[in-house]
Amino acid sequence: MLTSALVALGVGLATLAMTRPLLRWLPEPADALDKCPYRDLGSVGFLAVCGLVAAAATLLAGWALPRPIQPMWWVLSSVGVVLAAIDARTTWLPLRLTQVGWGLMALGALTVPLCGGTWRMVLYAGVGAAAAGLLYLVVWLVSRGGFGFGDVRFAPLLGAATAAHSWSMLWSALIAGTLIGAGHGVVRLIRRQPGGFPYAPSMLAGAYLACWWV
Repeated sequence: MLTSALVALGVGLATLAMTRPLLRWLPEPADALDKCPYRDLGSVGFLAVCGLVAAAATLLAGWALPRPIQPMWWVLSSVGVVLAAIDARTTWLPLRLTQVGWGLMALGALTVPLCGGTWRMVLYAGVGAAAAGLLYLVVWLVSRGGFGFGDVRFAPLLGAATAAHSWSMLWSALIAGTLIGAGHGVVRLIRRQPGGFPYAPSMLAGAYLACWWV
């Protein structure tokens, strides 16, 4: 438990330290006219929330999941948390940071055999990433763009990390994320708040709810 706490502290501090430089490094989307600039998000409060959530998420994953897949969940607890936080503030998911997440998740998957896991876990992670991305792509196509394409790109991160554990965790994460997002949408309708809303936080919360459930 002490080791998990130290790792969680490290991931939280690393997320806290890297978030502001990342925000300054991200290019602004050309078609975002009234979006808050990424570099303006780096307030003390925003950084603190990212660091605290990253630490808590890492601690939960360290307690609930086997050691070989932990590095994949560190990616989700750091880059994934920052992406979700950016989406929560801007309703945009920056492509460049998502691509960084893909690369780090792939590296995390390759460390699974080195940490005592099997290559089958690596295969499951790849298939899970493809399955989650394809599912969200279908939803995006059916909604005719009413569903953000950034969420389609975000889905493989969740699919890889959850499928590396089991197919049941993958589907539990997708279902939980959908239910949380639907609940958020219903609340907005009741409050008469039209327009799009950030969905990545619901997707990420669904993954960690499935982690806790397992």
